[in-house]
Amino acid sequence: MPRRRLPVCYQAPSLEDEFAVAVLPFRRQSIAEGDGFLADGLTRDLTMLLSRVPRLRVAAYSSAQTVREGDIRAPAISSRLDVRYLVSGSLARQGENFQLRVALMDGVDDAQLWAQRIDARLDQFFSVQDRIVLDVSTSLSSALHLSHAAALQQRRPFQLNAYELVQRAEALRLHYNREAAQEIVGLLEQALEIDPNDGAVHAALAVQHTQNVTSKFCDAPAETFSLAKRHIDTGLALSPHDPDVLAAAGITATMMGNARLAVRHLRAAMEQDPNNAHTLAVLGWQQCWLTGGEEGLRMIKTAEERAPNHPRFSVWAHYRGHCEIRLGHVEQAIHAYRDGEQRNPGYSLNLVTLAAAQAVAGQTEEARATLMRLRAIAPDYTLQDYNSLARRMVYWFGDEITRRAMISAMAEVWQTLPPAGA
Repeated sequence: MPRRRLPVCYQAPSLEDEFAVAVLPFRRQSIAEGDGFLADGLTRDLTMLLSRVPRLRVAAYSSAQTVREGDIRAPAISSRLDVRYLVSGSLARQGENFQLRVALMDGVDDAQLWAQRIDARLDQFFSVQDRIVLDVSTSLSSALHLSHAAALQQRRPFQLNAYELVQRAEALRLHYNREAAQEIVGLLEQALEIDPNDGAVHAALAVQHTQNVTSKFCDAPAETFSLAKRHIDTGLALSPHDPDVLAAAGITATMMGNARLAVRHLRAAMEQDPNNAHTLAVLGWQQCWLTGGEEGLRMIKTAEERAPNHPRFSVWAHYRGHCEIRLGHVEQAIHAYRDGEQRNPGYSLNLVTLAAAQAVAGQTEEARATLMRLRAIAPDYTLQDYNSLARRMVYWFGDEITRRAMISAMAEVWQTLPPAGA
């Protein structure tokens, strides 16, 4: 009996349905027996993992199963399932290998937003299935947030609810600098006016305030840290089990130099939402500093592989550099900090840490050139600012000897710079 075709009438999802996704049944593109079972398993697992992303509504597996890609166009599928975003995929077997293709569609605009292909040996399928699904779900989560934030940019701020303002603020991190940081605070304060009892907004403000201190984007560090502490305490009181709030608590503790508390919060956040690549990256950084092992560094690299389109992708190279310093790999740290500068040349802190690593490695001319680039974008940054940062952010260094060596090396290079404004 032929499958009944769905009506092709289309109605755009309502605003509350826009941050919603459906995972359509994965297509089987080979005739090998058992492929249907494998494809259904991938669809179920991906639906389950995405359902753990905070505030993302995921259509039920049973509902999505009623629609087959190709029967009708994406806008009609979105209308039927009341979602904006659609995930489609296919599984193909070729001899002893299999190939998985996954794509993210905007059902309103009928446009593909993201795609990924994974190849592996068939005899390894079950051993790598969980990792593959987590890789894909993390990439999808990042792409969904970024795409939705881009859509929100088309609306005026007064048209957005509190969490949509948080997402819009997060997208500004793609080109992060002092001006972006100030705009982020403004959007988050506006969100707090809309809903003063939203724990996620308080948590996001706490993170931004601590980062403003670390990046020297504020004039009163002690007062700003106190404000951040009040916001994160409020966020945890309002939403103690929200993975976004737990992750923010971990990041706030990181910026305040409490690595053990940071790891505790970040692990709790990962248990709630394993799709958050930024949580994974910060957890890797803090775990590396606590243990001095390679596992934390691998976690950061995993985040970079899974979510290269994430708004915070540029800062992960910064974390990777800190881990390399902790492990005593100064040359690798220099490469990592250079990655950070290439990803976001306007962020002054990347240049500060790159110059310090170059200085302690004896690359005086390179460090001097880096500090001149720093002066071009942050002319008021001084050696005293670096010394203050180095005293507070002890977990940027492998040990006390390394920290003192970097402070001394930076002082020597700084003395070779021309006077500010010359």
